[in-house]
Amino acid sequence: MPSLELRVHDGVDCVGGNKIAVSSGGDAVLLDFGINMKRKRDYLLGYRALEVANTLYYYLYSGILPRIRGVYRADLVALDERVKAILERGEQVEASTCIFSHSHRDHYGASGFLSDGITLAMSRSMKTIMEAMLESSAASGIEAEVLEMRNRGEEGRESRKRPTAIFEEYSRIPGVPFHVTPCPIDHSVPAAFGFVIEDLSLAYTGDIRRHGALRSLTNRFIERARGVDYLIIEGTRIDSSIMIREDEVVWEIRRYVEEKEGKLVCIIVSPADVDRIRSIIQLSRDLGRVPVLCPRAAYLIDRLAESGTRIPLPDLSDTGIYFERRSLTGGGYDLESQHYRGWLKKTYADRLDGRKPGVLVRAEEISENQENHLLILGGLDQVLELAQVRPRPGSGLVVSTSEPHDEEQEIEWAKFERWVNLLRLDLRIAHSSGHADRESLIGIINDIKPKALVPVHTENPQEFHRLAEAGEIRCDVILPSPVKPIKLAS
Repeated sequence: MPSLELRVHDGVDCVGGNKIAVSSGGDAVLLDFGINMKRKRDYLLGYRALEVANTLYYYLYSGILPRIRGVYRADLVALDERVKAILERGEQVEASTCIFSHSHRDHYGASGFLSDGITLAMSRSMKTIMEAMLESSAASGIEAEVLEMRNRGEEGRESRKRPTAIFEEYSRIPGVPFHVTPCPIDHSVPAAFGFVIEDLSLAYTGDIRRHGALRSLTNRFIERARGVDYLIIEGTRIDSSIMIREDEVVWEIRRYVEEKEGKLVCIIVSPADVDRIRSIIQLSRDLGRVPVLCPRAAYLIDRLAESGTRIPLPDLSDTGIYFERRSLTGGGYDLESQHYRGWLKKTYADRLDGRKPGVLVRAEEISENQENHLLILGGLDQVLELAQVRPRPGSGLVVSTSEPHDEEQEIEWAKFERWVNLLRLDLRIAHSSGHADRESLIGIINDIKPKALVPVHTENPQEFHRLAEAGEIRCDVILPSPVKPIKLAS
C-alpha cells in the first residue's frame, strides 16, 4: 500500500470548519470543506457584506480559509494578484473530489470557494437539504455558490451547476480514487454520514452521536469501521459527560406543554432537525393542539418530499404553516410584494392553491385561540414573530436548539432574553446535542479499536491525549496541526 498522508487544514482546536485532505500514491480527496464559524466571527466586522472581488483575499489573509494551492476557483484567483502572492507560499493540494459528511455549514459552507475542477460528493437527500437551506438563508456572494456558480471572469456571469457525484449508503462513491464507503449515522440533521476508506484502512466520523432516534445507524457504522488503522473522530463534547437522549427531550416538551393549559406554547428548533420537528408535530396533535410550522421548515420538508427521499417526514396535512406579515400592501400579506422571496412565496402559494398539505395561519388567528396552537419557529430571531402574536403573560417558550457557546452568541442570547422578558414568557431549555458526549466517544473509539485516532472538531484535543494516558482510550492519539502533515504508516 502507498504511504498515507493526512493534512488537517482546519477544524483543529475549534468546533467546525473541517477541511481534511487525505492523500496516497499521488491521489487525494477532501473530507468536508466547512466554514470556520468562530474564526469568521472573530474577524468580520459589523454587518458589512464583503465585495466579491475582495472576499477570497480577506479570508486567506485572516486565516478564515487555509492558504493552500490547487483547490480554489481559478476565476477568483485570477482577479487578485494579492491572492496569487499568498497562495504561492502555500502547499499544493491536488484533490479530485470533496466528500461532504452532512448539510451543516461548518462542514460544507466554504465550498463555494472550491475550484469547479473538484467534484462535490454527497447523498441525494443531503443535496436537497443544502439547496433548500441555502435558498431560504441569508447566504450571499461566493458562500452561496455551493451547488451553482458564476464565473466572475466572464461577461454575463450566468450560473452553471458544479460537478457533483451522488452517493448511496454503503456503496462505493463513484469517481473517487479510493474505495470510500459512506455509512449513515445519527446526528441532528438527516442524511448525515461517516466514511470508511477501505483501501487506506481509515475511517472518518463526521459529526456523530449515539443517543438520538437513529443510534442504530451509528452502531452499524462502528461495525463497518471496526479494526481500521486510523480513525478521524469529532470531539465537540469530549469535555462533557452530560448525555440527554432525544426521547427525553420530547418527553420534557410534552410535559411542559401539558402544564400550559389555556396558554400558547412556542418551540424554537432548527428547521433542518426534521426528526425533532416530526416528534413535536405528533405530540402537539396528541395533546389536542394545532401545530403551526415556520415556513422555512415547511419549505425544506416540501423539497425533501418532492425528491422522493427515504427520510421519514412529518405529515403536514392538518398542520398550520405560519404566514409571516411582510408586505406594505394587502394588510401585510400581499404575496406579490417584493418582500416575499421566491422560496417563501412558493411555500405560501402552494398552500393557497392546494398543491401542498397544510393551511396558512396568521399571527392574529393564533392570538385569538392561543390555547389551541403550538407554534414551531426556526431560530432565536423569530421571537419577534411572538410580538405579533401577543401571547398571554406566562405563555410557554421552549428553546430546543444549541445553547450559546461563544461571546457573540452570548450577546445574541442576551437580546433574545430581553424579548422573552418583554413578552413575559416562561422560558425553558429542552435540547439533545447532535454530538456524542465524552463517555459515548470513549465507547465509539474502543468499539472501533483503531491503532490511532486523530481528533478534529474540538476545542479540547488534549482531553483525548489525557484519556489515552489514563488507559480509558485504548489506542494512540495523534494531535493534528494545520501546518504539519500527518504521515501514517501503510
